[in-house]
Amino acid sequence: MNHEKKDLLCFALVVVLATTLIVACFPLFHVTSNWAANALMFVPGLVAAAILLRRREGFRSIGWGVGPGRYWIAAILLPTVVILIAVAVSLRLGYAAPAPLSTPAGSLIVHPVKLLKNMLIYLMISLPLAFGEEFAWRGYAQPRLIRQFGLIAGLLALGIIWGVWHTPIYYVIHAYPDHPFLGPFIMTPIDNILVVVPMAWLYIKSRSIWVPTFTHAFADILWGFSGLMFPATHEIQNWAVLQVVQAIISAVLLMDLLSKRQNSDQSKLEEAFVSA
Repeated sequence: MNHEKKDLLCFALVVVLATTLIVACFPLFHVTSNWAANALMFVPGLVAAAILLRRREGFRSIGWGVGPGRYWIAAILLPTVVILIAVAVSLRLGYAAPAPLSTPAGSLIVHPVKLLKNMLIYLMISLPLAFGEEFAWRGYAQPRLIRQFGLIAGLLALGIIWGVWHTPIYYVIHAYPDHPFLGPFIMTPIDNILVVVPMAWLYIKSRSIWVPTFTHAFADILWGFSGLMFPATHEIQNWAVLQVVQAIISAVLLMDLLSKRQNSDQSKLEEAFVSA
């Protein structure tokens, strides 16, 4: 096993075990605040930074530029389109229903300015938290996993690690009250596996850590508010609709990544042939 694979294994184990140990202490110290759970989003980034510093690799490869504007547009459109389609289908099939207009969440449906204002506030709060994850998942782990295992296997491994990392958090904070085991242990990893391709596409294309960071925060806020305004009446079916939409988007973007990768490899072979 080479040192990069050892580092990846160490990264995965430390991130998952450290997070599990911390969140396991929540009930002992009667921690119930969602902010405590949100703070755990910094754990992957801190572990990744420690490994990079230990290896003296530095942070330059993370991608600190802004990136092309078209990928910022994609960062907004991708989660918006996915969630709009998923909510519309769930409403049509009866898996979700609008919140009563008399409730705070329901009032947001008919007050778009108030909705945008609230979303903007939460987005600003969420961006640093999203960076804590994205620095690790996309900036550190993704390129190394792809280098070691190839594009498909590398992204699959990343999605599994990412999903398993969420499991103890969601289990302890009761993120799925109606499905306390199925939600954290099955539904969450599947969700992360399907999300990992669009996030990888944005990072690879933009070559900027800020694009997936924004997408991560924006998608979380968008899905959170949509869940409040259009709560699920059938949680598993509503979740399944979202996964189908994500799977379709992921398949299209994965084909694009594979085609570009094959074209790049072919160009390198042709250049080597000509130079020879």
